[in-house]
Amino acid sequence: MPKKLGADHTIARIRNPEYRKTTRLLKEELGLTMSINPEEVAAREILKSLSYPSQVKVNSFANGKSELVEFKIMNHSPLIGLPISKVNKTLKTNVLFCTIEREHEIHIPEGSTIIQQGDKINFTGTTKDIENFLYKNGIKRTRPLREVMIVGGGKITFYLTQKLIELGIDVRIIEKNKARCLELVEQFPEATIIHGDGTDHEFLLSESLNQMDSFIALTDNDEENVIVCMFASKNGVPRVLPKINRISLGFLLERLGIQNAITPKMLCANQIVQYVRAMQNSVGSNVESLLTILDSNVEILEFRVRDNCKFTGIPLKDVKFKKDILIGYYSRKGVISIAKGDSIILTGDTVMIFSLEKGLRDINDVLDK
Repeated sequence: MPKKLGADHTIARIRNPEYRKTTRLLKEELGLTMSINPEEVAAREILKSLSYPSQVKVNSFANGKSELVEFKIMNHSPLIGLPISKVNKTLKTNVLFCTIEREHEIHIPEGSTIIQQGDKINFTGTTKDIENFLYKNGIKRTRPLREVMIVGGGKITFYLTQKLIELGIDVRIIEKNKARCLELVEQFPEATIIHGDGTDHEFLLSESLNQMDSFIALTDNDEENVIVCMFASKNGVPRVLPKINRISLGFLLERLGIQNAITPKMLCANQIVQYVRAMQNSVGSNVESLLTILDSNVEILEFRVRDNCKFTGIPLKDVKFKKDILIGYYSRKGVISIAKGDSIILTGDTVMIFSLEKGLRDINDVLDK
């Protein structure tokens, strides 16, 4: 029997790539219930973000089966002045609006909610429906991802480069530490490793910056990452993504027109929260997963529907939910569907719920009693 560390549940952060293949052994020997590699998680998030234009931000939930997209309503948007209930019919789209942030206040929208310029909306749908919706709003998918430039040769770069190479994408890494460059050359002979200062604008241009399909800044300096990403964007790179360690810089990124950024600490915290909440089972219900968005002001919870659920077999339009609750998706036998007024939840389904109320533990907590 493995020797436990003195607690029922133990979580360890494992950063060294050398331990990737021994994670299962470490869990067995040390009695770990969960291990987290924030750099590997960050690499997966970056790869996902690269599939969308820079104007939008994307989160995955329901174990990666669904995506939540965030973008800001600009002055040319055809959505301005439309009530939520008429958007899909008017634009011939099929998405679900989950949240609206307006003047720093977050709301779960109703059908009568009028979209205004400056609103930051979160919506979801199938990949095809999301692409169609973005296209109808003037946000077109950028050219295919063929060449990527990464500044900084740290651990995130290690995991990201592996994934990019597997996809057949050309990777160009700029690292100012010569010894680290030599390590990267050995690890990734297929990539182009360049010894130089990735924050030097002239140097970046000399390395064909304006020919890149994406530019990712992963140094340990938040300000430098943001500045070089702005420079790359101004020189025509369609996708830019900086790493930031300080969550407080989020407001600055928006002002500078950078919608996407990667924050490893936040990703790590989200994974721990998901695990902890999943342990808080109540009788007849189970929090399968949890994701927080909008600076942790909104929770997306996945519940397993048990026999004690009080709204099974009833059309959702006839169920009285709390004001700040939205049933987003339901999954039945592996098929995910957007929840609509006529949708009926059955025992055995899983449902994805968007909530401004924190700490929901039971699926019946969403009801307005």
